[in-house]
Amino acid sequence: MARGTRVPTIAVLLLAGSAMYSLMPAAFMSFGGLSRREALQAAGAATAATLGVQSALADAQGEPTVAFVKNLPRVMKLQDAVDKGDLKAVLRGEKDFKRLNTYWRNDPQSFKYMRDLSEELLDSAYEGKTDQVKTLYAKYVSKKEIQVMNSLPPPPAGKAVTLGSYAANKYQDDPAKSAKLPFFGGQQFDGDYSK
Repeated sequence: MARGTRVPTIAVLLLAGSAMYSLMPAAFMSFGGLSRREALQAAGAATAATLGVQSALADAQGEPTVAFVKNLPRVMKLQDAVDKGDLKAVLRGEKDFKRLNTYWRNDPQSFKYMRDLSEELLDSAYEGKTDQVKTLYAKYVSKKEIQVMNSLPPPPAGKAVTLGSYAANKYQDDPAKSAKLPFFGGQQFDGDYSK
């Protein structure tokens, strides 16, 4: 789920390769330079480091958490459809299951377990096996992370900080009002939301 294209990565690799090619004869002719093996190992390490940046960037942007926060409510809303035996509604939630499963992609065992469980659930829904769908759905939503999220108390009305509102400043065009906000003007938040 890394955002962007591969074009910048390919361009960097081509640039590094052409620079390496033009500097190779000088590097291998001098006695103090790198050996051919060392140069190729360095190029391989640079390539591996460059290609690994995209997945690290995706995780740093919070994409697993976004997948969880956006898609868990959609999957949980399918509870009524599962209870009623509305298998068409369950099948319409296929994308939600697949997107929610990406939360566990950094843990291969959990990802495989959740992916296989959701695929089995959707296959059972396609085949019209209502009882099996109920059993598999209950097993799916009994995952520890899902149970923890569902057991949290609701946030206080109007005072919830979400991923979309994190560090938002409603007075960003007015520096004087921004200075009066906690952490924008050096003031510390005292924990009282009533002000």
